[in-house]
Amino acid sequence: MRFLTEGEAKLLLTALAGRSRITHDVALLSLFCGLRAGECHNLVWADIDFSQNIIYIKDAKNKSSRFAYMTTEVNNMLQAIYEQQDKDALVFPSKTGRAKSEVSDTFTRTVASLKLNDGISDRRNKVVFHTLRHTFASWLVQRGTPLYDVATLMGHNTLEMTKRYAHLAPENLRSAVKGLEGVLEIGDG
Repeated sequence: MRFLTEGEAKLLLTALAGRSRITHDVALLSLFCGLRAGECHNLVWADIDFSQNIIYIKDAKNKSSRFAYMTTEVNNMLQAIYEQQDKDALVFPSKTGRAKSEVSDTFTRTVASLKLNDGISDRRNKVVFHTLRHTFASWLVQRGTPLYDVATLMGHNTLEMTKRYAHLAPENLRSAVKGLEGVLEIGDG
């Protein structure tokens, strides 16, 4: 359930950019679009619609497809590496030209150098690549995005998977109920 603060995310992306542009770009994509590592690695240029800021995620973990929506940062990053690639070409190919099968060690080494996992023994609280996806969902919930919308963006089959983020926005629930105050205007009348 660990997610990054904005400061930690900036620190991590800056450090990754200094070590590996590709690892940085894959991390940026996951952080701002909620993609799993495998979804990033299997992405081809035909799946990206720059004009609509949409990424089509085919056959995700749950065997269903969905859309991801690009932020300006993600769009700019992808545009910078596009260079009129073949539509069937992978966006982030391995050195052999095939889809990568695992996250680069650069990510793990960078997290270690930033000491983001120091003092943490429970593996569920350690920063790993999947933490970027959790951060995406957590930030959305903290900013008031309804859980149903977060579930859709994450590609969750059921809302149950997304409910784990509900505790991050208790004020949204209070505000929802507060919106009912005065609806009937019950008074002395």
